[in-house]
Amino acid sequence: MRKAIIAAAVVCAAGVASVQPAWASNQSKPYSIPGSQGTITSNAWRTTGNGSISGNTRQWSYQVSAVYSGTRTVQRIRTTWWSGASLRNSASIDVSVSGSGVSVGTSSAWQNITTHKKYWENTNGTKTSSWRSNIVVAPSKYYLSDTIFIANTALVKLSSDARTFQITASA
Repeated sequence: MRKAIIAAAVVCAAGVASVQPAWASNQSKPYSIPGSQGTITSNAWRTTGNGSISGNTRQWSYQVSAVYSGTRTVQRIRTTWWSGASLRNSASIDVSVSGSGVSVGTSSAWQNITTHKKYWENTNGTKTSSWRSNIVVAPSKYYLSDTIFIANTALVKLSSDARTFQITASA
């Protein structure tokens, strides 16, 4: 098991700071909304490597968010995320949210699989939406090394525009 690294990256978005371990994999993808209406950014990060072992499971921490930067009023902002990996022999994966889990078939061949999508939406005018939890694979021995990912779609609906705008990031 890796020892904690003291070095950390600090990421600031819309005045909210979060400390991420130096061994985190992350991606931040901005999209400039037409008409100079601001920017919607999708953020996704997870711990790297092959996860930590806990009992018969393999786990990774993750955080996803949608962040709007601009002066327009936000009608709704949503972060929608999912994870995936290569598994076999009836192994399962979930993002620690009810109903997200899926299992592969009984085959000994490696199969790419993704969890069910989950989302968190704010409709109170806030400019951010985020979620943090763990990805869990069980049993741990049926995970193919270096195939884990977390993906996130950030979506915003501004009160000044009939359209929605979105962008996806993955790590």
